[in-house]
Amino acid sequence: MDETDVALCRLLMRNSRTSYSALGKELGLSPQVVHRRVQSLIEAEIIRGTYATLSFKAKGVMWVVVHGWSRARSMNEVDRKFRAIPQVGIFQVASGNYVYVHGNVKDSAELADFVSAVQRDAQISEPQVGIIPLPPFTGSVLTLMDLRIIQALSMDARRPIFKVAEELGTTVKTVNRRLNRMVHEDLIMLSIHWQPDTLGDTISQIHLVLRDDVPREKAAFLLIKRFAPGTVRTYTFSNLPNQVIITYWSRNVREMQNACQELEAEGIFVSVVPNIIRAVFYYGDHQKASLQEMLRQAKKK
Repeated sequence: MDETDVALCRLLMRNSRTSYSALGKELGLSPQVVHRRVQSLIEAEIIRGTYATLSFKAKGVMWVVVHGWSRARSMNEVDRKFRAIPQVGIFQVASGNYVYVHGNVKDSAELADFVSAVQRDAQISEPQVGIIPLPPFTGSVLTLMDLRIIQALSMDARRPIFKVAEELGTTVKTVNRRLNRMVHEDLIMLSIHWQPDTLGDTISQIHLVLRDDVPREKAAFLLIKRFAPGTVRTYTFSNLPNQVIITYWSRNVREMQNACQELEAEGIFVSVVPNIIRAVFYYGDHQKASLQEMLRQAKKK
Protein backbone atom coordinates (compact mmCIF):
# COMPACT_ATOMS: atom_id res chain seq x y z
CA MET A 1 0.00 0.00 0.00
CA ASP A 2 0.89 3.66 -0.21
CA GLU A 3 -0.50 6.73 1.53
CA THR A 4 -3.25 7.13 -1.09
CA ASP A 5 -4.41 3.55 -0.50
CA VAL A 6 -4.49 4.21 3.24
CA ALA A 7 -6.57 7.37 2.73
CA LEU A 8 -8.91 5.44 0.44
CA CYS A 9 -9.38 2.68 3.01
CA ARG A 10 -9.97 5.28 5.72
CA LEU A 11 -12.78 6.87 3.68
CA LEU A 12 -14.35 3.49 2.90
CA MET A 13 -14.28 2.57 6.59
CA ARG A 14 -16.42 5.63 7.27
CA ASN A 15 -18.87 4.89 4.45
CA SER A 16 -18.26 1.97 2.12
CA ARG A 17 -21.05 3.15 -0.21
CA THR A 18 -19.20 6.34 -1.10
CA SER A 19 -19.10 6.62 -4.88
CA TYR A 20 -15.83 6.45 -6.80
CA SER A 21 -16.40 9.99 -8.05
CA ALA A 22 -16.84 11.30 -4.48
CA LEU A 23 -13.76 9.38 -3.32
CA GLY A 24 -11.81 10.75 -6.26
CA LYS A 25 -12.88 14.30 -5.47
CA GLU A 26 -11.71 13.87 -1.88
CA LEU A 27 -8.33 12.43 -2.93
CA GLY A 28 -7.72 14.43 -6.10
CA LEU A 29 -8.02 11.36 -8.35
CA SER A 30 -10.25 10.40 -11.25
CA PRO A 31 -13.05 7.86 -10.63
CA GLN A 32 -11.25 5.43 -12.94
CA VAL A 33 -8.05 5.58 -10.86
CA VAL A 34 -10.04 5.12 -7.65
CA HIS A 35 -11.80 2.08 -9.14
CA ARG A 36 -8.47 0.51 -10.15
CA ARG A 37 -7.00 1.11 -6.70
CA VAL A 38 -10.03 -0.40 -4.95
CA GLN A 39 -9.90 -3.44 -7.21
CA SER A 40 -6.17 -3.84 -6.48
CA LEU A 41 -6.85 -3.68 -2.74
CA ILE A 42 -9.56 -6.32 -3.12
CA GLU A 43 -7.34 -8.59 -5.22
CA ALA A 44 -4.57 -8.26 -2.62
CA GLU A 45 -7.16 -9.21 0.06
CA ILE A 46 -6.50 -6.02 1.98
CA ILE A 47 -10.18 -5.18 1.53
CA ARG A 48 -12.13 -8.39 2.10
CA GLY A 49 -15.61 -7.15 1.35
CA THR A 50 -18.00 -4.44 2.47
CA TYR A 51 -20.81 -4.72 4.98
CA ALA A 52 -23.72 -2.90 6.57
CA THR A 53 -24.85 -3.28 10.16
CA LEU A 54 -26.60 -1.41 12.93
CA SER A 55 -24.64 1.50 14.36
CA PHE A 56 -23.86 1.73 18.06
CA LYS A 57 -26.37 4.59 18.22
CA ALA A 58 -29.11 2.49 16.62
CA LYS A 59 -28.52 -0.30 19.14
CA GLY A 60 -28.43 2.17 22.04
CA VAL A 61 -25.10 0.87 23.33
CA MET A 62 -21.68 2.11 24.39
CA TRP A 63 -18.55 1.35 22.37
CA VAL A 64 -15.82 0.08 24.67
CA VAL A 65 -12.27 -1.18 24.18
CA VAL A 66 -10.72 -3.52 26.74
CA HIS A 67 -6.97 -3.95 26.29
CA GLY A 68 -3.95 -5.34 28.11
CA TRP A 69 -1.31 -8.08 28.17
CA SER A 70 -2.74 -11.55 27.68
CA ARG A 71 -1.22 -14.59 29.41
CA ALA A 72 -3.24 -17.01 27.28
CA ARG A 73 -1.18 -19.59 25.42
CA SER A 74 -3.29 -19.63 22.26
CA MET A 75 -4.93 -16.59 20.66
CA ASN A 76 -7.02 -18.93 18.49
CA GLU A 77 -8.42 -20.44 21.67
CA VAL A 78 -9.20 -16.96 22.99
CA ASP A 79 -10.95 -16.21 19.70
CA ARG A 80 -13.05 -19.37 20.10
CA LYS A 81 -14.11 -18.30 23.60
CA PHE A 82 -14.95 -14.78 22.44
CA ARG A 83 -17.41 -16.24 19.93
CA ALA A 84 -19.58 -17.12 22.92
CA ILE A 85 -19.64 -13.48 24.11
CA PRO A 86 -22.23 -11.67 21.95
CA GLN A 87 -20.94 -8.19 22.83
CA VAL A 88 -17.52 -8.78 21.21
CA GLY A 89 -17.11 -7.07 17.83
CA ILE A 90 -13.38 -7.12 17.01
CA PHE A 91 -10.40 -8.82 18.63
CA GLN A 92 -6.92 -7.53 17.76
CA VAL A 93 -3.69 -9.23 18.78
CA ALA A 94 -0.48 -7.19 18.91
CA SER A 95 3.17 -7.98 19.56
CA GLY A 96 3.84 -9.71 22.85
CA ASN A 97 0.17 -10.78 22.97
CA TYR A 98 -1.08 -7.33 23.90
CA VAL A 99 -4.75 -7.56 22.98
CA TYR A 100 -7.57 -5.15 22.15
CA VAL A 101 -11.19 -6.27 22.44
CA HIS A 102 -13.83 -3.98 20.98
CA GLY A 103 -17.35 -4.48 22.23
CA ASN A 104 -20.72 -2.87 22.84
CA VAL A 105 -22.61 -2.79 26.10
CA LYS A 106 -25.93 -1.28 27.15
CA ASP A 107 -25.14 -0.02 30.65
CA SER A 108 -22.63 -0.06 33.50
CA ALA A 109 -23.77 -3.48 34.73
CA GLU A 110 -23.27 -5.05 31.30
CA LEU A 111 -19.93 -3.23 31.03
CA ALA A 112 -18.73 -4.84 34.26
CA ASP A 113 -19.83 -8.29 33.04
CA PHE A 114 -18.16 -7.73 29.67
CA VAL A 115 -14.85 -6.66 31.20
CA SER A 116 -14.90 -9.65 33.56
CA ALA A 117 -15.58 -12.07 30.70
CA VAL A 118 -12.81 -10.61 28.52
CA GLN A 119 -10.38 -10.59 31.45
CA ARG A 120 -11.18 -14.23 32.20
CA ASP A 121 -11.08 -15.62 28.67
CA ALA A 122 -8.03 -13.63 27.50
CA GLN A 123 -6.28 -14.00 30.88
CA ILE A 124 -5.58 -10.27 31.25
CA SER A 125 -4.39 -9.51 34.76
CA GLU A 126 -4.78 -5.72 34.57
CA PRO A 127 -7.25 -4.78 31.85
CA GLN A 128 -7.55 -1.17 30.71
CA VAL A 129 -11.04 -0.02 29.75
CA GLY A 130 -11.75 2.86 27.39
CA ILE A 131 -15.22 4.18 26.54
CA ILE A 132 -15.33 5.77 23.09
CA PRO A 133 -17.61 8.84 22.87
CA LEU A 134 -20.53 8.46 20.46
CA PRO A 135 -23.20 10.83 19.12
CA PRO A 136 -26.05 11.25 21.62
CA PHE A 137 -29.15 9.13 21.11
CA THR A 138 -31.93 11.33 19.73
CA GLY A 139 -34.80 8.89 19.87
CA SER A 140 -34.65 8.04 16.15
CA VAL A 141 -36.56 4.86 15.37
CA LEU A 142 -35.74 2.23 12.77
CA THR A 143 -38.80 0.84 11.01
CA LEU A 144 -39.18 -2.69 9.71
CA MET A 145 -38.36 -1.47 6.18
CA ASP A 146 -35.21 0.28 7.47
CA LEU A 147 -34.05 -2.93 9.12
CA ARG A 148 -34.76 -4.95 5.98
CA ILE A 149 -32.66 -2.50 3.95
CA ILE A 150 -29.74 -2.96 6.38
CA GLN A 151 -30.17 -6.73 6.13
CA ALA A 152 -30.17 -6.56 2.31
CA LEU A 153 -26.86 -4.66 2.40
CA SER A 154 -25.29 -6.64 5.26
CA MET A 155 -23.04 -8.81 3.07
CA ASP A 156 -22.40 -6.22 0.35
CA ALA A 157 -22.76 -2.58 1.33
CA ARG A 158 -22.15 -1.45 -2.28
CA ARG A 159 -25.00 -3.54 -3.65
CA PRO A 160 -26.98 -1.56 -6.28
CA ILE A 161 -30.06 0.13 -4.87
CA PHE A 162 -32.32 -1.20 -7.63
CA LYS A 163 -31.48 -4.76 -6.56
CA VAL A 164 -32.32 -3.96 -2.94
CA ALA A 165 -35.61 -2.39 -4.06
CA GLU A 166 -36.48 -5.46 -6.15
CA GLU A 167 -35.74 -7.80 -3.25
CA LEU A 168 -37.87 -5.80 -0.82
CA GLY A 169 -40.73 -5.11 -3.23
CA THR A 170 -40.44 -1.34 -3.03
CA THR A 171 -39.14 1.56 -5.12
CA VAL A 172 -35.60 2.81 -5.64
CA LYS A 173 -36.76 6.22 -4.39
CA THR A 174 -37.99 4.71 -1.11
CA VAL A 175 -34.76 2.77 -0.51
CA ASN A 176 -32.64 5.84 -1.29
CA ARG A 177 -34.67 8.09 0.99
CA ARG A 178 -34.57 5.67 3.91
CA LEU A 179 -30.89 4.83 3.46
CA ASN A 180 -29.91 8.50 3.27
CA ARG A 181 -31.84 9.20 6.48
CA MET A 182 -30.11 6.35 8.30
CA VAL A 183 -26.69 7.58 7.17
CA HIS A 184 -27.49 11.18 8.10
CA GLU A 185 -28.76 10.20 11.56
CA ASP A 186 -25.87 7.75 12.16
CA LEU A 187 -28.17 4.74 12.47
CA ILE A 188 -26.29 2.49 10.04
CA MET A 189 -22.64 1.47 9.85
CA LEU A 190 -21.31 1.02 6.32
CA SER A 191 -17.73 -0.17 6.36
CA ILE A 192 -15.13 -2.64 5.03
CA HIS A 193 -13.40 -5.75 6.30
CA TRP A 194 -9.79 -4.53 6.38
CA GLN A 195 -6.71 -6.79 6.58
CA PRO A 196 -3.77 -4.43 5.89
CA ASP A 197 -1.02 -6.87 6.91
CA THR A 198 -1.53 -8.95 3.77
CA LEU A 199 1.33 -7.30 1.87
CA GLY A 200 3.72 -6.99 4.80
CA ASP A 201 2.82 -3.43 5.81
CA THR A 202 3.18 -2.53 9.50
CA ILE A 203 0.01 -1.60 11.40
CA SER A 204 0.51 -0.37 14.94
CA GLN A 205 -1.62 0.82 17.81
CA ILE A 206 0.32 3.78 19.21
CA HIS A 207 -0.66 4.68 22.77
CA LEU A 208 -0.29 8.37 23.62
CA VAL A 209 -0.67 9.89 27.08
CA LEU A 210 -1.09 13.64 26.91
CA ARG A 211 0.49 15.94 29.50
CA ASP A 212 -2.06 17.47 31.89
CA ASP A 213 -1.16 21.03 30.88
CA VAL A 214 -1.60 20.45 27.13
CA PRO A 215 -5.04 21.09 25.55
CA ARG A 216 -6.47 18.11 23.68
CA GLU A 217 -7.10 20.39 20.69
CA LYS A 218 -3.35 20.95 20.33
CA ALA A 219 -2.70 17.21 20.20
CA ALA A 220 -5.51 16.73 17.68
CA PHE A 221 -4.10 19.49 15.45
CA LEU A 222 -0.63 17.93 15.61
CA LEU A 223 -1.89 14.49 14.65
CA ILE A 224 -3.87 15.88 11.73
CA LYS A 225 -1.10 18.16 10.47
CA ARG A 226 1.90 15.87 10.86
CA PHE A 227 0.67 12.30 10.98
CA ALA A 228 -2.60 12.18 9.00
CA PRO A 229 -1.17 10.27 5.99
CA GLY A 230 -0.42 7.21 8.13
CA THR A 231 -3.26 7.53 10.63
CA VAL A 232 -6.07 5.11 9.88
CA ARG A 233 -8.17 5.74 12.98
CA THR A 234 -7.92 7.75 16.19
CA TYR A 235 -9.51 6.60 19.45
CA THR A 236 -10.25 9.00 22.27
CA PHE A 237 -11.98 7.99 25.48
CA SER A 238 -14.59 9.83 27.52
CA ASN A 239 -13.38 8.20 30.75
CA LEU A 240 -9.65 8.69 29.98
CA PRO A 241 -9.35 12.25 28.63
CA ASN A 242 -5.54 12.26 28.49
CA GLN A 243 -5.21 9.02 26.55
CA VAL A 244 -5.31 8.54 22.77
CA ILE A 245 -4.71 5.44 20.66
CA ILE A 246 -4.00 5.86 16.96
CA THR A 247 -4.04 3.03 14.45
CA TYR A 248 -0.99 3.86 12.34
CA TRP A 249 0.11 2.47 8.98
CA SER A 250 3.73 2.41 7.88
CA ARG A 251 5.65 0.58 5.18
CA ASN A 252 7.94 -1.03 7.76
CA VAL A 253 8.93 -0.99 11.41
CA ARG A 254 11.60 1.68 10.90
CA GLU A 255 9.02 4.16 9.60
CA MET A 256 6.81 3.44 12.62
CA GLN A 257 9.76 3.97 14.99
CA ASN A 258 10.57 7.29 13.30
CA ALA A 259 6.98 8.42 13.75
CA CYS A 260 7.10 7.54 17.46
CA GLN A 261 10.36 9.46 17.86
CA GLU A 262 8.78 12.50 16.19
CA LEU A 263 5.80 12.28 18.53
CA GLU A 264 8.08 12.09 21.57
CA ALA A 265 10.08 15.08 20.31
CA GLU A 266 6.95 17.25 20.30
CA GLY A 267 7.14 17.35 24.09
CA ILE A 268 3.38 17.23 24.68
CA PHE A 269 3.10 13.53 25.52
CA VAL A 270 4.05 11.80 28.76
CA SER A 271 4.55 8.54 26.88
CA VAL A 272 4.45 7.14 23.34
CA VAL A 273 4.13 3.34 23.21
CA PRO A 274 3.57 1.35 19.98
CA ASN A 275 2.19 -2.17 19.66
CA ILE A 276 2.41 -3.86 16.25
CA ILE A 277 -0.82 -5.63 15.24
CA ARG A 278 -0.24 -9.21 14.10
CA ALA A 279 -3.78 -10.62 13.87
CA VAL A 280 -7.37 -9.40 13.69
CA PHE A 281 -10.55 -11.41 14.33
CA TYR A 282 -14.03 -10.19 13.36
CA TYR A 283 -17.36 -11.30 14.80
CA GLY A 284 -19.91 -10.67 12.06
CA ASP A 285 -22.28 -13.29 13.48
CA HIS A 286 -22.70 -11.17 16.61
CA GLN A 287 -23.69 -8.16 14.48
CA LYS A 288 -26.15 -10.29 12.51
CA ALA A 289 -27.71 -11.57 15.73
CA SER A 290 -28.39 -7.99 16.92
CA LEU A 291 -30.04 -7.15 13.60
CA GLN A 292 -32.12 -10.34 13.64
CA GLU A 293 -33.38 -9.55 17.13
CA MET A 294 -34.43 -6.04 16.11
CA LEU A 295 -36.15 -7.46 13.03
CA ARG A 296 -38.01 -9.94 15.21
CA GLN A 297 -39.17 -7.18 17.55
CA ALA A 298 -40.21 -4.94 14.66
CA LYS A 299 -42.32 -7.70 13.06
CA LYS A 300 -44.30 -8.06 16.31
CA LYS A 301 -45.48 -4.44 16.15
